[in-house]
Amino acid sequence: MKRLVLALLFLSGCSEAKPELHVFNWADYFAPDTVKNFEKEFGCRVVLDYFESSEKLRAKLEGGQSGFDVVFPSNEVMRLFVAKGLVEKIDLAKLPNFKNLSAKFRGLDFDPKNEYSVPYMWGTTGIAYNKTKVQPAPTSWTALWDPKMEGHVTILDDPREAFAAAIWVEGGPALAPSEDAIEKAKKKLIAAKVKAFDGQPKLRLIKGEAWVAHCYSGDALQAAAAKERAGDIGFVIPKEGGTIWVDNVCIPKAAPNRELAHKFIDYLLRADVSAAISNEVAYANPNEAAQKLIKKEVLEDPVANPSEEELKRCSLLKELPPAAKKKLDDAWAEVKGK
Repeated sequence: MKRLVLALLFLSGCSEAKPELHVFNWADYFAPDTVKNFEKEFGCRVVLDYFESSEKLRAKLEGGQSGFDVVFPSNEVMRLFVAKGLVEKIDLAKLPNFKNLSAKFRGLDFDPKNEYSVPYMWGTTGIAYNKTKVQPAPTSWTALWDPKMEGHVTILDDPREAFAAAIWVEGGPALAPSEDAIEKAKKKLIAAKVKAFDGQPKLRLIKGEAWVAHCYSGDALQAAAAKERAGDIGFVIPKEGGTIWVDNVCIPKAAPNRELAHKFIDYLLRADVSAAISNEVAYANPNEAAQKLIKKEVLEDPVANPSEEELKRCSLLKELPPAAKKKLDDAWAEVKGK
């Protein structure tokens, strides 16, 4: 009997381990059952890790073999990721659900043939505010520098977004900043009386610490929906303009499990899976097949899906030329070290 028990224990210990998929994503960017349903269907284990800015993702990938199989870069870094070989080509033949994407989100200028990226969610960046503390609603990026808000302001921990806001206040070209505009914006950001340069403004809005927050549209909606806030969080795209961003799903260079990565990306493109994510996180969705499954309140919410008139004031951020990029990176280091 002892021999039988030992044999069974030996065989049990030698059973094949489940394959692992390592995912590097923004926080709170799946529905509650997105990952567990994938694990169950594909007999695998998903290991999640999180980043707070595109720059942190870039640093991780540039460091060499990251160990990740799937990552979620935003549009403004995609050209750089492709040029530096930080992401692998995607085999669209392994993504039958790619057909679900809306035509207007295919072949975007940073990846015209969708060789390296699949759009995931999109939205805008503007100002979220606490309606009980800020009246009337802010209309300009200058609200981030309002002395009355001192100590209750957060600015995104993202150099491109932070500098865009500061440059707009200074009246400069925010989307294609000159070195002079970057220098002026650096001084503006150093002078900001912020609670924090924060990758998670949603949490500070919910806690009531932030009255005015440089914020992604979906984070503003999630903060407004929190039971602690009772819907008292608003969101505006300032009169000077705002940014549109598109987050993408990519496979990083030297991904350990590329086959499973393709299966995960295709799974995320399913209409029901994609819709469930939008219903949870309240971000706009490029998946056309998912639209009929997305809640009416999300589809009709002007924060999640701005009007064409508002979108005219918004533009996609693009990768900067090398000289401007270095200037901005150096300036950002000074801002964070203030």
